Amino acid sequence: IEKGNFPHFMLKEIFDQPRAIQDTFRGRLFPDTGVIHLGGLHQVMPLLEKAERIILVGCGTSWHAALVGGYLFEEFSGIGASVEYGSEFRYRKAILRPRDIVIAISQSGETADTLAAVRKAQEAGAVVLGICNVVGSSIARITQAGVYTHAGPEIGVASTKAFSAQITILTMMAMILGRKRKVLDENHFSRFVHALQQIPEKIEEILQLNETIRNLAAMYAGTNNFIYLGRGYS
Repeated sequence: IEKGNFPHFMLKEIFDQPRAIQDTFRGRLFPDTGVIHLGGLHQVMPLLEKAERIILVGCGTSWHAALVGGYLFEEFSGIGASVEYGSEFRYRKAILRPRDIVIAISQSGETADTLAAVRKAQEAGAVVLGICNVVGSSIARITQAGVYTHAGPEIGVASTKAFSAQITILTMMAMILGRKRKVLDENHFSRFVHALQQIPEKIEEILQLNETIRNLAAMYAGTNNFIYLGRGYS
């Protein structure tokens, strides 16, 4: 990896993505049989299938993953989704209904605002699930069920691999739910499973362009604006 002026730990997070995603797949994604298995959700799957709304809660990088997750749940499962910033959810009077599911996302599992949001949701009687990286963390202990990402230790605050692993889990959750709710048919489900398996390899291919991308970045770093002249323009 070429360090240059870019922090080495940031590059490490970027280049760790294929391995992190592959580890998140391990023992869960089976493309040969077209199966996704998330054992941590088995006991709450009937509740997920009947959910009227999914509320995703996170802070920082995890909040950005939640934004993508909201689209995934709506697209694949047909369940309405909303995304809340942990620090706002904990202080406002959020309306939670009996068939709402709250999903708390945190790399460390110790994010203070997200933990407070989890406790508030539980006090309101909501079913709260967790997605986190650290085994035995607070969110893993106090949520009703959940899934570990297996992204590995966080080296940089802008944790690229944690984000990618969280998106991977959210995608698998949304696909399983969509299949069980008959929103995602078997043909599309199988195709998506095979497409998921190929993602680490595709990321590796992009990372092989590291030197080319670095040179392009250096070439245009001082440019103030760009004009795209597309096909048919002059």
